[in-house]
Amino acid sequence: MDLDTFVRINRRWWWLVVGAAVLGGVAAYLISTRITPSYEARTTLLVVQRQGEGVVQLNDLQTAERLANTFSRLVTLRPVLDRSIQDGNLPFDAGELAARIGVTNPRGTQLLVVTARASNPDLAARISNTVARSFISSNEAALTSRPGQVSVVEEALPPGSPVSPRPLVNATLGVILLALAAAIVVAVIEYMDDTVKSGDDAAERTGLPILARIEQFGRLHNSREQLQAANRPRSTIAEAYRAARTNLSYAIDLGHDRRLVLVTSPGPGEGKTTTTANLAVVFGLAGHRVCVVDTDLRRPTIHKVFGIDNSKGLTTLLLAREPDLDRTLVRSLYTNVTVLPSGPLPPNPSELLGSARMQEILDGLRERFDVVLMDSPPALVVTDASVLGMLADGLIIVARAGKTRMGELQATITELAQTGRPIAGLMLNRVGTRDAGYYYYYQYGRGYGAEEEQPADDSPRLRLQDLTRGAPGDEAQPTGTAE
Repeated sequence: MDLDTFVRINRRWWWLVVGAAVLGGVAAYLISTRITPSYEARTTLLVVQRQGEGVVQLNDLQTAERLANTFSRLVTLRPVLDRSIQDGNLPFDAGELAARIGVTNPRGTQLLVVTARASNPDLAARISNTVARSFISSNEAALTSRPGQVSVVEEALPPGSPVSPRPLVNATLGVILLALAAAIVVAVIEYMDDTVKSGDDAAERTGLPILARIEQFGRLHNSREQLQAANRPRSTIAEAYRAARTNLSYAIDLGHDRRLVLVTSPGPGEGKTTTTANLAVVFGLAGHRVCVVDTDLRRPTIHKVFGIDNSKGLTTLLLAREPDLDRTLVRSLYTNVTVLPSGPLPPNPSELLGSARMQEILDGLRERFDVVLMDSPPALVVTDASVLGMLADGLIIVARAGKTRMGELQATITELAQTGRPIAGLMLNRVGTRDAGYYYYYQYGRGYGAEEEQPADDSPRLRLQDLTRGAPGDEAQPTGTAE
């Protein structure tokens, strides 16, 4: 994983990791404060070997250490526990008491440390001292069979603070564990997710250039608001479409011999229609005579975006005995943009799109317009895109970040490459603002102050006269009725 990928993943999932960490910390703290506290008391005993008069030898000390280790196991046996319950009048049975006490022998010493836990500090000290005294009593009673003596070095005192729970420690552990769990979940999701993440990722894995990265639109109330290049000409989105216009012109060398551009996508809902419509607007604003052809004869939407009638269109021309292209084309409300809607839906779209009549229609459009943009069905859903691809001069593939799978995108490229037509590049929709590089453009644009009051030079508000008369150099453009 390179640094860019790591940063992208952090920007995408930071909220999940942070939220999990906060949730873990708060939950652990609240649970800890509601748990009954536990207090621990300790009594320290000394084990010595019974011996006669004389100097203590090293062997005596080593024997005492081994005795201490042995005695640590004798403390927790049932006879000692039963005697402790009886002597101290403890409110437990032998099993419960065994669960509350522990005995350790510090390494290399003759000491025994008896620990006891209880919900009350006085009870904890009482248990610890009672068990220690009961063991001493039982050991004295068995001196004839045991070679060691036990005495109390330090009695247990009621502890001042509980040993558990520790809310702050538990909260810290909760933060760490939940954050780690969230990070593991993110890693699994990213590993399993093979969707297109960014333009650099798509370009590296497909070998195609990125014509533009389009950021997420705001909330749209109707289809016509998809024309961001016209409705918000100073926005970063409009600027991205203008960049795509420039890149596309160079990619397929748009000119006299190359005018037909097919726009498709691997699957539905990836933004090919929106891309086609906005590209038409920016080409028109740059002075090009543009025709948008809705070749999606299954689920057409171009007429909704441009707000025109769809009662007649491409299928009308394909099925007519004497097609009249001029009377079927519709002049849109946008500068230099003419639309050929799909018309009524036919039962055999693929056959009509691959017919000789379709070639004649496209030849007619080539003579009348500088740029012809064809909005086609998704390439992996039906064969229409491949059929149309062989009639086009260049192809654009539209993908959606976070939705289009890399395998589907590569399959689309492979299928369209069989048409023999050049693929100009990829248009990536719904990318993050920083991924698209728009953050810096936005900050740059704010320096001018009146962003919306000063439209760009190719804004439609500067050329509203074109709605009533042809634009310069546009006298031969066919006219029609706009809805």
